[in-house]
Amino acid sequence: MWNKIIAALQPYPNILLFRHEFPDMDAIGSQLGMKFLLEQIFPEKQIYVLGEMSGLAAQFIDHSDSISDDELAKSAAVVLDTSNAARVDDQRFLKAPFKIQIDHHIHQEKFCDLEWIDEKACATCEILADACRKAQVSLPKVSAELFYDGLIADSIRFTIKTVRPQSLMAGAYLLEQGADIMACEQINFTGSYADYRYEAQVRIHSHRREKMLYAIMEPDVYQSCEQTFSSAKEKVYALSGVRGITVWALFTRMEDGVHYSASLRSKLIPIRDIAVQYHGGGHDCASGIKNLTREEVDEIVNLLEKRSLQ
Repeated sequence: MWNKIIAALQPYPNILLFRHEFPDMDAIGSQLGMKFLLEQIFPEKQIYVLGEMSGLAAQFIDHSDSISDDELAKSAAVVLDTSNAARVDDQRFLKAPFKIQIDHHIHQEKFCDLEWIDEKACATCEILADACRKAQVSLPKVSAELFYDGLIADSIRFTIKTVRPQSLMAGAYLLEQGADIMACEQINFTGSYADYRYEAQVRIHSHRREKMLYAIMEPDVYQSCEQTFSSAKEKVYALSGVRGITVWALFTRMEDGVHYSASLRSKLIPIRDIAVQYHGGGHDCASGIKNLTREEVDEIVNLLEKRSLQ
């Protein structure tokens, strides 16, 4: 499939790289890792990175590229780590004459001309790294590190149930290509003192229902810990690793001051169907939802409480 993707990009003078809104490390790693790799493969082409660069993304690049509609109309778009069209950060991808989707989420809809979806992969960065390994591609060191960042972030250091032999082989290949384990560890699994304080607040605000743990976080709390909405909603991991807890969820008031986002997690119990009921999605054990009312938050808490007993 790697060779098919490269061949499909060949006719276009510009390649546009998109990913989902409020990007996590897999989205950022796959997007930016592909940027530097494609610049090596196609030095004659213009490679554009699009989407808002805030929160986690701002640690790697301070602004997205600009492209005119005229240039966009003769470009190929590559959408990474995104399962549906509505979630793509920068809807101008729809104007590209040829679109490619590379993703590991459960397939929701066809919105690109060429699809490369591996639902068994633990990260989009795994798909890319494993394909490059098989094709014996020599990666730029920066791409190797970005792919490794995304791989260990989405797999939580190779500890989730979707980790497979290919995941570890992809990781080994990225190390061979120059990825710095300690640098990637620092990026993914250390935070600022403000992050530390906010994680403590998430735990302080948590409540237990049967085998489920949840917290509902308001702007006055996360802003007092120097968090934006984008960074605050990522702290669901602060509720993980508790013996006897099988499901956990973080609800964060959104920037409109009315609605909430939800990050749902579990060790083994499927929870994606609950997210789908409220127009969200993701993976069986890691899903997200946007634009929830407070009443819907309470409904989801009740559903997760029951689900935690399975």
